Amino acid sequence: MANDPIPVIVHLSGLRRGTTQRLRGEILRIGTSPELEIRVSPEPCVAERHATLHRKLDTYELLVEPDEEVWINGEKRPSAELASGDLLEIGRDGPILRFRLYPAGSDAAKTFTEAFSDCIDCARYSTDSKLNRAALFLTGAPREMATQTSRSFRITLLTLLGALVLTTGYLTFQSLRLEHRLSEEVLKVEGISQLLESDDNRGLEPEELDAVRLDLLTALERVQALEDRSTAPTRVVASASKSVVLLQGAYGFVEPTSGQPLRFVGLDADGLPLRSPEGAPLLSLGGDGPILESFFTGTAFVATVDGLLITNRHVVLPWEYDDAAKMVLSQGLDPVMRRLQGYLPGVTEAFPVTMVLASDGADLAVLECSGITGTVPVLPLSNRSPDSGEEVIVLGYPTGIRALVARTDESFMAELANNRDLDFWAVAALLAQNGHIAPLASRGIVAQVTPAALVYDAETTRGGSGGPVLDLDGRVVAVTTAIVPEFGGSNLGVPAERARELVMRAILGRLVPIYLR
Repeated sequence: MANDPIPVIVHLSGLRRGTTQRLRGEILRIGTSPELEIRVSPEPCVAERHATLHRKLDTYELLVEPDEEVWINGEKRPSAELASGDLLEIGRDGPILRFRLYPAGSDAAKTFTEAFSDCIDCARYSTDSKLNRAALFLTGAPREMATQTSRSFRITLLTLLGALVLTTGYLTFQSLRLEHRLSEEVLKVEGISQLLESDDNRGLEPEELDAVRLDLLTALERVQALEDRSTAPTRVVASASKSVVLLQGAYGFVEPTSGQPLRFVGLDADGLPLRSPEGAPLLSLGGDGPILESFFTGTAFVATVDGLLITNRHVVLPWEYDDAAKMVLSQGLDPVMRRLQGYLPGVTEAFPVTMVLASDGADLAVLECSGITGTVPVLPLSNRSPDSGEEVIVLGYPTGIRALVARTDESFMAELANNRDLDFWAVAALLAQNGHIAPLASRGIVAQVTPAALVYDAETTRGGSGGPVLDLDGRVVAVTTAIVPEFGGSNLGVPAERARELVMRAILGRLVPIYLR
């Protein structure tokens, strides 16, 4: 009848996997015999004539042949009136079919949800390895969308894909060109000696802390001005600071075949690395000297309720951006993250952090921390770009632990002075226990907005990378990535849209393996 729904069978496994068969007729036979209306792949559990479909009003009734077996939605049934979406397993571990009904007069094309669901089930019920099932899903999904969905949906999808390819290509080109220029101008380090003598590696000296205190006075005055001039920035800083993470890490190098770490040959009487007559530290893959570690700090912020953080790629893969580290890698060694942890304001204990995904086209990375799941407010990513001239607030930990120490009171400084053996990790732990972990805020004006970067003049420096750039509604409009001295102290941020895309990729990367188990 013209007004009857259109019944179809979707083959989810076997030789006809991925095809859709429109059903016509009052009686349709299922089995392996070539003359049957619904033919499935020959398998030991499937008979030549295994079951029959009998038309019953708007649907079909399934009748299983004596001594044969069919599972409907996981339940063994001798007969059943089929409903749209029912899953049929012909024999134990046999071919998988899905029954569907489409409205009369339609083209019986799948919706996006149906096509995606069928692709997942095709991979799920495949007998291949997990790797091959994942490949089946990734290759089958585009084919399913291109052949089994409605014509209008396919045209829309192709248009969007074309626009996405062009946009991604343009943004990638601009971002890579910008990052290349920045790497030449900002990240200049000469040799392994400079890697070892970075601020984070040298420790804390009283005279250096005094200098840091002086350097911070202007920034702290800006914070006070920020709090005095209006209530909106004060509210934003107070609320968002709870979600800004101080990252603290250390990495080293190993020989890829043996796994032996790069070590110092030994230490002198002052506990400093032994050096050659030319002044270079003496290193070796053997012996029992201390393992070479390069320490770093950075900023991240909480992006999802289940503990995903956003930061810069150069923060969590620092060896890719450090010329001294590149010299070590050029000798055939591999980098290895020795330790990566985070602190939040008001939290006295550090929590471990792992990298989930790093972008190849922007200076962004997604981290995971299950220890703060659901306990810390999420900083929302804005769905709009700010206008030139708009005010923004930047939060972060510029100069890392040194700035935090410089902002403490005299009693804390006295405690540090009495414990000169405290190392990079112990100082951070002491800061957290005494409630001194808090991001620094600065205020600025947006100078330029492009698809690849946000330019603004809010003050920050090394250690502030990865911090959120917020509008006055408390939404993240960019992620701080670099300082450009030739622009008069302006900073660059990666737009929030790029961060949102990377977070979605990280979330999908978690979900797909679940479906394929």
